[in-house]
Amino acid sequence: MLTPLQQEKLIHYFRLYDVDDDGRIARGDFERVAENVRALHLAEERSPEYRAIHDGFLRRWEALRASADADDNGSVDVREWLRYWEGVLADDARYQEEVAGVTEHLLALFDTDEDGVLGADEFCNFFAIYGMKAAMARRVFLDLDVDGDGAATRQELMDMVHEFYRGDDPSAPGNRLFGPVGTLG
Repeated sequence: MLTPLQQEKLIHYFRLYDVDDDGRIARGDFERVAENVRALHLAEERSPEYRAIHDGFLRRWEALRASADADDNGSVDVREWLRYWEGVLADDARYQEEVAGVTEHLLALFDTDEDGVLGADEFCNFFAIYGMKAAMARRVFLDLDVDGDGAATRQELMDMVHEFYRGDDPSAPGNRLFGPVGTLG
């Protein structure tokens, strides 16, 4: 059972994915995000780099749809999303697979200088593909950079992801991994 804090964070995360703000997540939302990532990487639309970005997002969408679209209508609403995450969080193996996948995906897409960490600008690029303003993204990065070194390592990202998904401490920095959340913002 999801705690009220987990529900609040996951609903916020849902809204981030719901790029067109229609109350459901669908293939088009993932395609828009893939297009924003393509623009970030300055990849040509027909390039192998863009194809890999696009295909990766569509694989992620298809996996989500297959697991979460309970009414088989081609989209995931917030109730289905919460049920999906309740199942992921209750299954340690599934959770580890999801967390590792999200973290590796973040690093691969946004570590544009390929130094193995996400700096402030790279982290802000992550938020930009979902439409968050740069000033807000920078504030979130500074909140998450608890050691103040100006970078997020793979382990720091794993810790943040864990705090976000499984944590129930309202003061944990990882709660803001996907931006300010309602009462936590």
